[in-house]
Amino acid sequence: MTKDKISEKILFDKIKSVSMPPSEATFTDIDNRKAEMQPLLLKELESFSEFPDGIGYFKKDYIRHIISLFILAYNRNKDAYPLVIKLISHPGDKVVKLTGEVFTEALGRILASVYNGDIDPIKSVIENEKLNPWIRCGALDSFMVLWKENVITREDIISYLKELMETKLEKTPGYVWDTIALIAYDLHPGELEDLLCQAIDEKLIDPVVLSYKSLKACVKDDINTTIKNKDKVVEGYIKSPIKELTWWLYPDIDVLDKGMEYARLAVPIVDKKIVPGERSQPMGWRNNTVVKTKEKIGRNEKCPCGSNKKYKKCCGSN
Repeated sequence: MTKDKISEKILFDKIKSVSMPPSEATFTDIDNRKAEMQPLLLKELESFSEFPDGIGYFKKDYIRHIISLFILAYNRNKDAYPLVIKLISHPGDKVVKLTGEVFTEALGRILASVYNGDIDPIKSVIENEKLNPWIRCGALDSFMVLWKENVITREDIISYLKELMETKLEKTPGYVWDTIALIAYDLHPGELEDLLCQAIDEKLIDPVVLSYKSLKACVKDDINTTIKNKDKVVEGYIKSPIKELTWWLYPDIDVLDKGMEYARLAVPIVDKKIVPGERSQPMGWRNNTVVKTKEKIGRNEKCPCGSNKKYKKCCGSN
């Protein structure tokens, strides 16, 4: 085995365990050796997408399947696109349970980052009611990322949301309908107002997420202003893994002293000692604590209530 091959194997091993998480220098070395490392990362993702349960054969602290996803997305590797689609097309909850919130929160951005120009596979995920709803919502979120990055247009998304609401989506209330409502709100829902009102009538959309009152108010907003402000409500492609994963790879196990006001909030907070990937869904959803603030908050920024959720999925949904 050559010295270079040994170096590749050593680097690959360094992203294997959360017990000894990769350092910033490791991520830098991997980035500097893209040509050599990308095939190894793709093979890791291919194995995971073919047989997700295979991760169970490794120790509980195994994380290379997740790290590989983020590195490939950061490098905008289009060869990863069909593998990610295959991975998230497994029915049930297994993929979510094996990746946890770090994946479900970033799935839309991961998909957009590796997108190869064919939108149909993403649509097939969204429309498959056998899949985990968090996966389907992440696929929906990828449309917004692609809009932000000027890959698809607002009109493309509006047209597809109309198809979903009219014929392509099951008439069952849940997170998928709620995500459609949130996306419509962020895009300016003028063209979809009637369909959204019908969905609210049929109780397909949680009133905490979108009510008649909030819909009517949003429709009155200037659509041009909404479009100009898209950078404030939509996140873009995956950034460097060290920036994306620092909070997850290097958790502070000390008790956070945030004061009694924070302690009294009725919101789920991060259990700092949990092993990454153990949670079966993103932390918290629709908390009932509303934080009053005079500061303008972007709908994709973290909510000031401390839930660690996006503002639009928390207090900003009221």
